[in-house]
Amino acid sequence: MKNIKATFLDRKYTKWRIFIKYTTILFCLTVSVNAFAGETYFKFEIGSRDELTDLTRIISIDNVRDKTVYAYANDKELEKFRQLGIEFTILPHPGTLIQPRMSTDKAGVENWDSYPTYDAYVAMMNQFAVDYPTLCRIVDAGSTVQGRSILFARISDNADLEEDEPEVMLTSTIHGDETTGYVLMLRLIDSLLTSYGIDSLITRLVDSCEIWINPLANPDGTYNGGNNTVSGAIRYNNNSVDLNRNFPDPEDGDHPDGNSWQPETVVMMDLAAANNFVISANLHGGSEVVNYPWDTWSRRHADDQWFIEISRNYADSAQFYSVGGYLNDMNNGITNGYDWYEIAGGRQDYMNYWHSCREVTLEISTVKLVDPSFLPAYWDYNKVSFLNYLENGLYGIRGIVTDSVTGLPLEATVTVIGHDFDNSEIQTDPEVGDYHRMLEAGIYDLEFSAPDYIPKTFNNVVIINNHAAIINVELAKPGPYFPPHSPVLLFPDDGAVDISVPVLLDWDDAATADQYNVQLDSNVLFTSSLIDTTLDPTQYEIISLEQNKKYYWRVRAENTLGWGDWSNIRQFTTALLWICGDADGSESINILDVTAIINYLYKGGSSPAPIEAADVNNSGSINILDVTAIINYLYKSGPELNCP
Repeated sequence: MKNIKATFLDRKYTKWRIFIKYTTILFCLTVSVNAFAGETYFKFEIGSRDELTDLTRIISIDNVRDKTVYAYANDKELEKFRQLGIEFTILPHPGTLIQPRMSTDKAGVENWDSYPTYDAYVAMMNQFAVDYPTLCRIVDAGSTVQGRSILFARISDNADLEEDEPEVMLTSTIHGDETTGYVLMLRLIDSLLTSYGIDSLITRLVDSCEIWINPLANPDGTYNGGNNTVSGAIRYNNNSVDLNRNFPDPEDGDHPDGNSWQPETVVMMDLAAANNFVISANLHGGSEVVNYPWDTWSRRHADDQWFIEISRNYADSAQFYSVGGYLNDMNNGITNGYDWYEIAGGRQDYMNYWHSCREVTLEISTVKLVDPSFLPAYWDYNKVSFLNYLENGLYGIRGIVTDSVTGLPLEATVTVIGHDFDNSEIQTDPEVGDYHRMLEAGIYDLEFSAPDYIPKTFNNVVIINNHAAIINVELAKPGPYFPPHSPVLLFPDDGAVDISVPVLLDWDDAATADQYNVQLDSNVLFTSSLIDTTLDPTQYEIISLEQNKKYYWRVRAENTLGWGDWSNIRQFTTALLWICGDADGSESINILDVTAIINYLYKGGSSPAPIEAADVNNSGSINILDVTAIINYLYKSGPELNCP
């Protein structure tokens, strides 16, 4: 019979092993859910917000409530954070909390209480263009890491034309697990198209704006669990990079997160460079607040009061159309980004700083992956705010900048004098020349400028809220207002001697000159004008001049207003290349030259070099008379020799 005590101990040990085994399994399951797909969601406490400056460059801060920080980290980031020794609590990943209802076709999605599968999303976007061919184009802006498409609906009354219209943009779900805006943007596209010609504000927006809407900026993150579900959505992209920390930053440079630009980031950067967006918004979830610039530093945007006003208007409207308590985080629904928490590499600051596009971040739901049955309510809360936000692009100062002569559009800069800084100036759209400068009500001085054009200033321009002041501007290139200045002669130098022929006369290019007049003479009064010619270039080659002779030259320039003054007169002397009568090339005249000519004429001797040196009576031929002329010159005080 077995010992009773031993049996009891065996049973106790066996139960303990079973407890340990199942506790280990439960722990592993918990970690696998909370650290989903290599992405951990957690919270921790800080003593001071000053700590966030360093922390935001290690992890992706998601929210700050009092002294509690909520954040995401990939495995590498989490390990760096652990090394700081800060206690933290791992939380359930927001993308794993529900199994949302999915729709596989357009009809199912259009109930607006489910999420589309990826294929249904793509099909729905393309169907918009099929159903509304004059109003909508679907732009495939580029691909994600996994090859999914980043799609935009481009909506306007003439979808294929570039017109004098503000380009306005809304995008959503750059964080893949923040999906409320995803479906709301699909519904906004549908509403703009189906209500065109029916709803007056929608009709005005479609007629007057070029509207770009991207419902899903991070498809790989949203469909991390596969194309048929948004359950399992993650914040980062498929390379475990937070796309909203991956843009060039005004303060921290091109790669503030230490990562290369991701494919999704490059798509947005290229799109921004190819267009001239004037106002945009980036839709998020996790809080309920309108976040305005800047995120990267504490100083305010030049248009800070305008940003506060449009943010306040968005929040007030959303609160009016919602149940109590919606969109009232921070300062009753609005906040300066840096005042909330500092980030580097956000798209909001990138668009504002490098593209002069007024962008805000719209946090529209405290829950990230919202139960889709609540999506119709969020639409009701935000629909009017969406439309009113886009309408801001129609107000302020607008117009077209063109060349005063050709009438062609110019790529110009519009500066609010004494107001703009930190790249808050705006640029015209070079395809049309249109500009759209949104401003708070007030009186402003404006400068319009473009390379190679004379700037133009408009003073005391009055801006009224919800109105547009139209200023069309023609810029002119400088002059000419007078005939050109006198050219400066460059070569030959004044008084130069031994100048070889041919000689290349050279002078500077007189500003506004169209052509030049060159004169050369052996008389300083230019009475005979051996050369008097008009030409375009700033050089003139003279092929034939007498040797060892002094010449005078001058140049003047002409434009549409006439001839300018003559330049200073310069003189030069041509080189002496041979001596008349020096038939043997000895550089002197003597009896040997007589011998050289006789040998040449009668004994087959060498030809004089040059032959002209032996034609001392300028008869055009060499003969015995040239011998006689040299002898008379040398020994009988005969006349000076006269070669050609």
